[in-house]
Amino acid sequence: MTPKEKDYMDRYIYQVIRRLPKAQRDEVRMELEELISDMYADKGSMEAVLTQLGNPAEFAKQYQNGQQYLIGPEYFETYLWFVKIVLICAAVPIVIISLVNAIGEMPAAASWNTAAGIIRAIVDGLTAGITDALLSCISAFGAVTLIFAVIERKKIQLEMKNAEKWSVEKLSEDRKTAESRWTPKFLEPVPDKKALISRGDSIVGIVFIVIFCVLLIFSPHFFAAIITEDKTVTTVPVFNLEQWGTVLPVFILSLLIGLADEVLRLVVGVYCKLVMISNAVCGIIQIVLSAVVLKVLPLWNPNFVTDLERTLGDKANSGAEFLTRWNADMVSNGFLAFIVVITLLEIGVTVYKTLRYGASVKKGND
Repeated sequence: MTPKEKDYMDRYIYQVIRRLPKAQRDEVRMELEELISDMYADKGSMEAVLTQLGNPAEFAKQYQNGQQYLIGPEYFETYLWFVKIVLICAAVPIVIISLVNAIGEMPAAASWNTAAGIIRAIVDGLTAGITDALLSCISAFGAVTLIFAVIERKKIQLEMKNAEKWSVEKLSEDRKTAESRWTPKFLEPVPDKKALISRGDSIVGIVFIVIFCVLLIFSPHFFAAIITEDKTVTTVPVFNLEQWGTVLPVFILSLLIGLADEVLRLVVGVYCKLVMISNAVCGIIQIVLSAVVLKVLPLWNPNFVTDLERTLGDKANSGAEFLTRWNADMVSNGFLAFIVVITLLEIGVTVYKTLRYGASVKKGND
């Protein structure tokens, strides 16, 4: 068996087992290696063996018991892992926020002097938090399931289009058999390990986006200057909460576009043209939306310095330098510059890895 024939066998096995549940993959891999090796010994041609076995997508169906899936085995493990991450990130912050809000809203000293007051505040906070968390988790679960179902359907459509394109190209060679004939040349190479996208990077991005969305939706007042005096805690919001209904949708849209890009990276799992285009398009859209939020919409609290001075009272002198340096436009410019640099850097890294490892993948096709 030549190296090229061994490569074709590895490609075929990879395309079969990637469509199966994780628990089956090792066993099926060994079965296929033995089966293909025996057939190769008889025929002496790997192309003939794989052509006889047929399209790996069709071959894999015999291990799937003919079942139809909303989300197939190819993506199910990733989907399940993704749902767990999103539900945890959606539920935990809401419960914590509800607890903090309930404790913060207790009548000053009286409640803290009794254990019953503290317990009552915790129970009220947990009740409200669990209710909000359930609603949030249901919405998150539905959204994630919908995203993966769409990806599953689009993937099937893409494979069908690729097959149709291949068949049309083969018509010139053999008009009668082109539509039904499949050859190993249609196999994609097994991804290089260096081309794999780190799942850890996706975890960080997903956790940050989900938690940030939860805080922006349920508790924007947490982004504030916090002043403590004795047992009293006072906050001065940084955001313009009176105009929050105008700002929030654009803010959330920008984050959801970033989340969609992370989902695609997670599902595809390797640097390729699709990931590169998605990252570039989503990044540019996020830069535009960030500019709208930071430079066009009324994001910042216009009375932030005044409210802070009033809250600090006699202590305002100690924070005089900060108060005189606060400038909403300068803060917006700083955040926007940071977002642009980080986004362009990420796009550059994605383009570099795609072009570099994409070139090595092409060599594998030759």
